[in-house]
Amino acid sequence: MDQTPLSFEYLSGRTYNQQCEKMIWVQGSQQSGWDKRQARIQLTVFADAVPHVKPLIFFCGQGVGNTVMAEKALYDPRVVVKFNPKAYANSTNVVEWLDEQVIPVLGGWPTLMVLDMFGSHKTNEVLDTMRVHDITLSVIPGGCISMVQPLDISINRPFKDILKVSIIKVNHQNQRRGVLINPIT
Repeated sequence: MDQTPLSFEYLSGRTYNQQCEKMIWVQGSQQSGWDKRQARIQLTVFADAVPHVKPLIFFCGQGVGNTVMAEKALYDPRVVVKFNPKAYANSTNVVEWLDEQVIPVLGGWPTLMVLDMFGSHKTNEVLDTMRVHDITLSVIPGGCISMVQPLDISINRPFKDILKVSIIKVNHQNQRRGVLINPIT
């Protein structure tokens, strides 16, 4: 399991204009609000390569209010969406993830779980939940993640590249149709 930030706006940092012009425009945010949207996605890979648990997306915020409730109807049922003030998992979120998604698919079998050094993975609450359900935690030491963390190496990067292309494509299609989509914040 690993978390990675999600971007909702991709800016190349390039400039553009006609040759010999005195003013050069910089591609940047058009104050759409997407640049302020914060989220992280948590992906989990099992040794058998079967997707036993759904991707988990953490949005920054409380998850309440009319706009959030309206947006919830648009969530894909193949993902789990949670909210918290920092947009990343705390120990309560990790225990919820274990209880709601991981433990039900383990079938009571002893399990080895490999996680990085993130503080929320090592709290007493998380460790106790793992211990009760016969989950052995193996923590990847700092500086070694790029060598032994399969999610960082072979999944997160391609996932983010595919997501970037998809978001850019949808944004261009919407611009051509004259549709401006503002995020619900």
